Formats: sequence, C-alpha cells, structure tokens
Amino acid sequence: MVAEDAESKRHIFLTGFMGAGKTTVGQALAERLGWEFVDLDRAIEKRVGLSIPEIFAQQGEDIFRHEETRSLQLLDDGPGKVVATGGGIVGREENRRLLSRLGKVVFLDLPWHVLQPRLQAQGGRPLATGAQGWEPVRRLYEMRQPYYRQADLRIECSGLSPWQIVTRIVEMLNLCPEDPA
Repeated sequence: MVAEDAESKRHIFLTGFMGAGKTTVGQALAERLGWEFVDLDRAIEKRVGLSIPEIFAQQGEDIFRHEETRSLQLLDDGPGKVVATGGGIVGREENRRLLSRLGKVVFLDLPWHVLQPRLQAQGGRPLATGAQGWEPVRRLYEMRQPYYRQADLRIECSGLSPWQIVTRIVEMLNLCPEDPA
C-alpha cells in the first residue's frame, strides 16, 4: 500500500501515449504487488460489448471518451488495483480529476522516435492507423504531453524492461508487495 495518504490514493493508474507499455507494465506491477490488474480498455469493451476500434467506428471518439470516464467512476472502493488507462484518458479534465482523487498516477514516458515504430508494428489502434501519415499522430503525442506530465510520478522508460520499470515504480511510490501466504 502507498505509505502516505493510503485511503485516498488506493489505486495506481498507468498513463502514457499508446504503445508505451501500460498493459504489460501494469500486469507485471499487479503481479509484483499481489493486486488486481484492470485494463480500462478491456473493461470498456466488456461493458459496451464492442471492441475499441468498433466503438470508434460505430459511435465515435466522444462516446469512447465518455465510456473511459464512466469506467473510472465505476472503480470500486475495494483494495488497491493497478489500472492501465487508455492513452487519451488524460485529455478530459474530469478524468484527470478522477485519476488524482482515486489513486496515484504514473506516466510511462517514451520519446516519439521509440513509440512510432512500435505503433507501426502493432496496428489496430483507431487513432494511429497511419492512414494520413504519422504527422497527425505525432501532433497528438505532443498535445498530450502536458497532461501526462501532471502525473504524480514520471518514469522515463527508454531502454528499460517492464520489470525494471516495475521496480522503479515500487521504489518511487514506497510500495511493499503483499507478503506471500
């Protein structure tokens, strides 16, 4: 548990641009701490009954952003969770307030020159299709940077494995993994 302000800071939210490794790091961090892992995009897909690309195509980005907010509001008051957020969750002021109120926010920071090849290789991301070239995606990356930098903690992830990132998060947030039973 977080040493200070444990009651109001019970969840750990991983933010960062698409392709930053939020899900991979989140799963590893949850495993290390013995906490539940929540991938907010998967939670939205389950609740809505559509994939993220389908939500974007059929209902639009505004509806998807509303669903992100709703998912944050639905996080229960139970034990701490590690939550991988979508890359654009920080774009709404309401979401930034909710993230801050519900837990600690960790920004997984990677430079554009590292992210762009990852996104190109991964595919399947509604806002990073590359259909109009990569310049609009790079502009989106730049536009979100000030919001990401409002996080409680920033981890420069270049050259680090997911486990190295997890170790830094645990150390910097003064977390203690659950004692094994």
